[in-house]
Amino acid sequence: MIHIAICEDNIPVQAQIENYISEILKDCPVDVFSSGEELLSFLSKEKQRFSLYLMDISMPGISGIETAAAIRERDPYALIIYITDYKEYVYEVFETLPYRFITKPIDKEIFHRALSDAVNYITDRGELFHFHVDRVQYQIPFQEIIYFESHLRRITLHTGEETVSFYGKLQELPERLNPMLFVRTHASYLVNMEYIRCIRDTEVLLSTGEHIPVSRKYRPSVRSRHLEYLKWRTAQ
Repeated sequence: MIHIAICEDNIPVQAQIENYISEILKDCPVDVFSSGEELLSFLSKEKQRFSLYLMDISMPGISGIETAAAIRERDPYALIIYITDYKEYVYEVFETLPYRFITKPIDKEIFHRALSDAVNYITDRGELFHFHVDRVQYQIPFQEIIYFESHLRRITLHTGEETVSFYGKLQELPERLNPMLFVRTHASYLVNMEYIRCIRDTEVLLSTGEHIPVSRKYRPSVRSRHLEYLKWRTAQ
């Protein structure tokens, strides 16, 4: 289930956001916090994870950007939508990997579209990849898969926590994955584009610090597919 956190110090804006959410997600649990300190204290005590954070940037005390950075250290998968009066902040927040920006005063149609897109995105990347190792069945959410690496007839799946190898052919994997999330970079590599931070001529740099090779054959499609991914992710 999707669980949303609102972090906003302005009470009328809190109410406005809650009302907008309830109009399209009637049974969605929502928690409201009036400061970054309050939200981080709650996360520390309750060990709660939210699927989506609606974060005011400019708040007394810890800013929304600082709060989001602390959240991102705990949870690399949560989506963060910044809500702000100041467009100039847009260039200061990319380290926290925001999903979208909404400027104040909040337009209902823009908010509804951003929320619907976020829900669809969370659903898509939460789908499960199923495979077997011997007689044991595994299922791993797409969002946790960083990349696949193949050697001969074995495929190694890499996540942030583990690597698991199974028998298969890399060219058969795309039909079992969401095509908007994964791209082939090389005969031996299939990468989750959510983890791509930089594309170079002969490699992609991942947010994990790993370097994945890009072959000449796949170079044009890597760039074009990644651009499609960014447009899909940000609804541009």
